Amino acid sequence: MSIVLTAILVDDDYPVVRYLSQSVSWKDLDIELIGCYANGLEAWEGVQRSLPDIVITDIGMPKMNGLEMLEKFNEVNPLFRAVILSCHNEFSYAQQAMKLKVSDYILKESLNVEQLQRILQTISVDLSQEKHRAAEVMRYKQKESLNRSALKEKFLKDTLYQMNWSKETWLDQAQRNGITLDAKYYVPVVISVDRISEASRSRKMNDYTIAFAVENVLQEILESMHRCVIFRHSNNELVVFICCDEPLKEQQLLYYSLQKGISAVLQFLKISISCLVGREARHPEEIRHTLMPMLKESSQRFYLGEAKIHRFEIAKFSNEDMYTEYASFFSAINDSLALNRPEELEGVVKEWADWVRAHAFHPGDVKEWVLQLLMDLQMKTKVTLQYQQEISEEKLYDVVNGIHTMEHLECWITQYLQELSRKLSVLAIRSKRTEVIRAQQYVIQHVTEKMTLEDMASYLNLNSSYFSRLFKRETNQNFIEYVNMVKLQKAKQLLQQSNKTVEDISDYLGYANKSYFIKLFKREIGMTPSEYTAWN
Repeated sequence: MSIVLTAILVDDDYPVVRYLSQSVSWKDLDIELIGCYANGLEAWEGVQRSLPDIVITDIGMPKMNGLEMLEKFNEVNPLFRAVILSCHNEFSYAQQAMKLKVSDYILKESLNVEQLQRILQTISVDLSQEKHRAAEVMRYKQKESLNRSALKEKFLKDTLYQMNWSKETWLDQAQRNGITLDAKYYVPVVISVDRISEASRSRKMNDYTIAFAVENVLQEILESMHRCVIFRHSNNELVVFICCDEPLKEQQLLYYSLQKGISAVLQFLKISISCLVGREARHPEEIRHTLMPMLKESSQRFYLGEAKIHRFEIAKFSNEDMYTEYASFFSAINDSLALNRPEELEGVVKEWADWVRAHAFHPGDVKEWVLQLLMDLQMKTKVTLQYQQEISEEKLYDVVNGIHTMEHLECWITQYLQELSRKLSVLAIRSKRTEVIRAQQYVIQHVTEKMTLEDMASYLNLNSSYFSRLFKRETNQNFIEYVNMVKLQKAKQLLQQSNKTVEDISDYLGYANKSYFIKLFKREIGMTPSEYTAWN
């Protein structure tokens, strides 16, 4: 199976960028061109979430030159490759470039596509081989770790379900599995990966690989400070036994080491974890009695903050009726959506979340309430705006019930409603002027076509200056801003629901210049198309 590599073009000479982006046979080389940038700083900031394998760059550029940019890439990804296209024919530049793992140094005056393709072909073969070797090493380590983890996982299950084990039998069974647990006391800790489905999407790793990576980071930190054993309970939960003789003294150090572990996992893996510390136990029966509620009752953790350490306590939930305030919250959210006020919408959700926390409703009731709200909003938008939601009732049910903390639920609802608000703002036609309504309808129906103010004025049989003033007065935005807003909404949908590349989407939506499309997307959405894909 071939490995698809990624590449970027960095040059302030736009004709060169356009020529190479269109002339190089990227697909034949198994290389995906993920970005074109006008200077080193723009490139460096644009690829933070997804570093390229190959950088093709000029040297002399404003803000940050090519060599300065390559130094930064070299610090974070020593395996990357670079090709320099330059007007500089001085030995000092070439010498400096060679120190930065540059595969070739080509003068622009002698540049031809065939030469660059041969260089890229060589780079592609070398990098693919390196990645294959690295993948083989990782598979071997994972297989070895899997065998050890399987034995430990079975021992953990036996600890939880073998009712007749004495401490001596338990310790003997542990020793047979290569596990050392001899101690007076054991402090159980449950470590869970926050928002596992989002972490899996953003990191492009499956649940098992995430758990494997988190375990490795924590093992290095915890084992340097404690006598401990880490077990895999599930793909998003680890169990740690801290072995000690003085539990009170050990727990002071434990909170420090767990906080260090949380910070390290966030820094190196960009993943959030939470820690739940149980009371100390002396033998298997006490461990089982302490650990079972920590693992089985996920609702107990619903109101606990993410990326934090908590002492496990049995939670008490309110029996009050949540629906007494349903009408007022629904009305406030519906009004914010209808008036396209995202900041106000966020405030209403926060007020609702604070109200839920203050009353400590049962998590099942909270999720049922949320689903009812979303179903009612779907029906409202379908009837009033003829807008059919893209997410089904079954999908909503799965998503909401897959959320395990109030913090995550509040964040998800806010994002969901703000995205719904943005989509409705495109569809909501508030102007009473027929010309403006026809223009908006035309844009929505012909979103893939190139559109200018003059073309639309001609379509409506209006003077272009008059139409421009009319559209601005009626919608509070100029016509091209509206066109771009509709196109970017379509772009986000395509990034989420199709396999189209950024270049394909740019062309599909009628943007002749891919770099302009990326800049526009980043300005309006707050991140590049590639970052948006990784985030979703």
